[in-house]
Amino acid sequence: MASASQVWLYEVVSGQILLSAREQFFQLHSEVLLPIMKEVGIQPQLLLLTEIGRYGRFLDVYRYESLAEYQRLTDKLLADPRMGPYYVQVGTCIQGSISVEIMRELPYGKHWTK
Repeated sequence: MASASQVWLYEVVSGQILLSAREQFFQLHSEVLLPIMKEVGIQPQLLLLTEIGRYGRFLDVYRYESLAEYQRLTDKLLADPRMGPYYVQVGTCIQGSISVEIMRELPYGKHWTK
């Protein structure tokens, strides 16, 4: 368990959902991806969808204690045999590519957030 002074690592995943594939994306994301992630120990921190502006942009944020934990859990996720078919299917729902960024909190961020 992390201490109060823990510096978290965040994986931020985003992409543009095709309007014609919105329901299929939601189904795959909710019924395929997220259950697999939960099984391997990855818990979403925040799941967002743009409603005004660029239509259908999703943003998922996952929190990890360290880069080592991120790597270990990501390796487990990618080793799951259901992930290959998921990527093929979800790829038909996305315009362009999915972006994955690793982020950390600003050094003074804990002083401004609760």
